[in-house]
Amino acid sequence: MSTTPAVPIATQLHPISAYLKAHERLVLAGIAAVLLWFAVGHVESIIAKHDDANLLQAKITAQSQAEKTEALAAQATAQAEQYKELAAKVQQQNSALVTANTQLATALAQQQHTDSTLPPSELANRWSTLVPQAKPTVTATGIAVDTPSAIATVQALEQVPVLSAQLGNERTQLESTQKLLGLSQNETVTLGNEVSSLNLQLKDNQTVCNQQIAVVKAEARRSKRRWFVIGYVAGFLSRQYIKTATGL
Repeated sequence: MSTTPAVPIATQLHPISAYLKAHERLVLAGIAAVLLWFAVGHVESIIAKHDDANLLQAKITAQSQAEKTEALAAQATAQAEQYKELAAKVQQQNSALVTANTQLATALAQQQHTDSTLPPSELANRWSTLVPQAKPTVTATGIAVDTPSAIATVQALEQVPVLSAQLGNERTQLESTQKLLGLSQNETVTLGNEVSSLNLQLKDNQTVCNQQIAVVKAEARRSKRRWFVIGYVAGFLSRQYIKTATGL
């Protein structure tokens, strides 16, 4: 009776070891795929953390700029209030000056009417009051003055057109100052509106930036899911192939 030669125990292989040895390339490919999958996931995690850091820095910068813009807006508003108060004060002073000028013009007209009705002696006294250097005297036909009195009177009258011109110049300067003050107030209000608009624009830009980052992150998540599906399908097909090839 013949006997089958015994195989040494040392040369016998475990079925799993035999399978791995027979499908060494397939196993190595699977290990490489798994390593690649974890490597891609690690890289995507690093990218996501980098994006989060950039987003945080962008938010900090935007918040700082927004605070500066709000401070400028508050400063512009305060300046506008100061200009408004000053304009009201100037307007009040102008109204007081107009009232004073009206009273002076009324008093002048009344005094001129009174002067026209004074007798010669009182008129001479009024003349001396207005021009102390003049010494008018009452005569039978009216009032007479000597040459020095006439010169002093004419010199006093010379001041009238000069003072009138100076008053006109002061009035023009006052009107120009008031117009300039109004323009400054309008400019300050415009600057305040501009700063407010820039503040809104900054916030809008921040919103757009956040949305863009959200889109990028969503795309990264879709990429992860896509690779997961590809890996799952590849693993499933590989398993089916192994089952078919080994009959396990």
